[in-house]
Amino acid sequence: MDQHIQSASNIENYRSKTNSEDLEIKTIFGEIEEIQDEVEKSYNRFRNFDIISHPPLDHYYSNYRSKTNSEDLEIKTIFGEIEETQDEVEKSYNRFRNFDIISHPPLDHYYSNYMYPEKTIRGSSLSRRIEQEWSLLDENMPNSIFVRAYQHRIDLLRAAIIGPPGTPYHHCLFFFDICFPRNYPSTPPKLHYHSYNLDLNPSLRRDGKVCLTLCETWFHRLKQNWLGSNNREKWNPNESNLLQVLRGIQNLISSSNSRSLEHSRFMSTCEKMIRILRQPPQDFQDFVAGHFRKRAHPVLLKFKENNYDSKLMIDLFVRLFKAFEANGAYCKHHLDFLKSRNLQNQ
Repeated sequence: MDQHIQSASNIENYRSKTNSEDLEIKTIFGEIEEIQDEVEKSYNRFRNFDIISHPPLDHYYSNYRSKTNSEDLEIKTIFGEIEETQDEVEKSYNRFRNFDIISHPPLDHYYSNYMYPEKTIRGSSLSRRIEQEWSLLDENMPNSIFVRAYQHRIDLLRAAIIGPPGTPYHHCLFFFDICFPRNYPSTPPKLHYHSYNLDLNPSLRRDGKVCLTLCETWFHRLKQNWLGSNNREKWNPNESNLLQVLRGIQNLISSSNSRSLEHSRFMSTCEKMIRILRQPPQDFQDFVAGHFRKRAHPVLLKFKENNYDSKLMIDLFVRLFKAFEANGAYCKHHLDFLKSRNLQNQ
């Protein structure tokens, strides 16, 4: 009987031990399950990008000293200044009127040394005629022509004409320095073209002369009794004016478009854009910067549209791309033109 009691006791102890072990195992598995739940929760909460407090101690660059607050501030200031500069250029460009009168002519004006006493102009018939010209320009200027006149040299002006669409000169800028001679309007205004040492158009010469029958001949001056191809092209002191001259130049640029020369003229046009950005005429700096920021995309797109693939055109594209980017235009989406050319050459 004692043996039976002992066996029962052993069974009971085993059950008790088993229960305690089961409880311990359940506890352990419960903790594991809880841990697994926490891991899954943390994993599910793990974002693709997040900002946390401190870097880990095992970070490879943990000993790489970060920039000081002053350096950070300096960097922010520099980028802020760049953004402000870009904003100022855009504001100045948007404020740039087609016609405006400013104080003094620029020092680089071609006719700045063409002097005669201001007292002889003020109140004279020439002064009154020039004021009429100003009013005509202010009220009737096309959107593609920009003119600056000068209070202290009313005989001088500077003009910019945007290259017309449908020509290889589209988006380019043509600058002219203008001078009203003493006997104006008996003789037409003097014109000097800023060629940037390029032969871009047969009527706009590298030496700055303009071949326009309404205005001047190759001899740089039009005699009153000289007749052009028709009476409309003759300078008439009673009817002709500077606005007609500027429109005549614009029409001249539009009409001198030869399909056989389009490729070479487009190349010269791009080269001229680069040179203008490098050295814009005074009083037109912000206008030039703003203009080419807006026109960079369609100009670069021409390379892709015409499928230019010669080394000469690719080199021109790269130089133009760099000039536009340096001017503040975003052009990186045009790099696919270069990638496609590299694939073709492989």
